[in-house]
Amino acid sequence: MKKIYSILICLCYLESKAQDGVYLTAQDFENHKLSETNATVFKERYSSVKVKKDVSKVYNQQNAFGYRKGEKDWRFVGNQSYEILNKNGIYIYRLNISNEISTQLYYFSKEANSELISLTKRNLKRVYADNPAFVELLNGLHWRINLEEEIPPFNVVRIAELFLYCKANKGEN
Repeated sequence: MKKIYSILICLCYLESKAQDGVYLTAQDFENHKLSETNATVFKERYSSVKVKKDVSKVYNQQNAFGYRKGEKDWRFVGNQSYEILNKNGIYIYRLNISNEISTQLYYFSKEANSELISLTKRNLKRVYADNPAFVELLNGLHWRINLEEEIPPFNVVRIAELFLYCKANKGEN
């Protein structure tokens, strides 16, 4: 009996393990539809991904929306790959920059395929002006609050959590 449970647990683990692949469109990303999932080689670069199955293909902003690697989703924009931190209600992105000092820049977008905008209170209020509950909440935040801070235990980005709170409690979009 213990063997059966062990086998079932292993099968569930293998099935739930995230697959690497490429999102060809924003709709594919929203529907969790990956292409190139059985690649033998999957190499990340700054603004592209090289995938090798039978032949090698390079995906970038010209021919794909983004990719999934190691349980993380990434979006191609310009000459960069942005990590997608949140996709529920508001899309939050992080750009890791490594020079002499590593830094992280945060962006957001209203839709999966819309323009990335720097994550600031001013920009959020401008883009979500049609959502008075969210704007009111933003106006009430202390000016030094860290909007992109990840809140344990699920590491949801603070501003995404606040957006979902407004949506759930005020009935706003």
